[in-house]
Amino acid sequence: MPILIAGLVAAAILLLLPRFLGRQQERMLKQYHVLEKRFGLARRVSQSRWGKGIGERFSLHGESRGYPLSLYSHFLKKEKVRTDWTSLVFETLFAEDLEFRIEFPGTEEGARFSGGEELPFALENEGVLLRSSENLERVWRDDNVARRFPFLAKQERAGAIRLSKGFIEYRELGVMEHEPQRLRFQEAILLLACVSDALSLYMAERKATPSVEL
Repeated sequence: MPILIAGLVAAAILLLLPRFLGRQQERMLKQYHVLEKRFGLARRVSQSRWGKGIGERFSLHGESRGYPLSLYSHFLKKEKVRTDWTSLVFETLFAEDLEFRIEFPGTEEGARFSGGEELPFALENEGVLLRSSENLERVWRDDNVARRFPFLAKQERAGAIRLSKGFIEYRELGVMEHEPQRLRFQEAILLLACVSDALSLYMAERKATPSVEL
């Protein structure tokens, strides 16, 4: 009898899981569609042998101000606990070895990136904490960058930002299913584009300044 009950439960899960995942996927794709239209992005899908709604991976790709970007969901399963994220990534290889971490007042614990406390330079402004591998105050004080921070700083829920190995990533917990999260990612696209512009100028000036040998 216990084996029969376990079999019935497993069968019920297999029947209900595609429906649940399908509804979640539909909500996500609805938000993705808005971003596609607003920013001229292209959707890509990695097919799954399990059928629609099970294992398919959707992502958005395109450019913002000439910087390649991608947006996708991903997860990590550790000790039977699964954590889902949605990430927006800008390619900024010109940043070379620069690193930084940015956290907002509403940044959720699971969205934070590790290693920020190891970065030697820190700047806090209206609850936004910025840590970097060198003094990037000129980047943070850039007018276009500064005017983009307040939106995410005022959100009850927010993600975190990391620059590492030439890629800038804004990451939030969860799959993008609802409008408030999509609005945060819309603003993140604009913010990361402004940060990329300011970083590009900073790197050009750094390379043009001759180093002083002691």
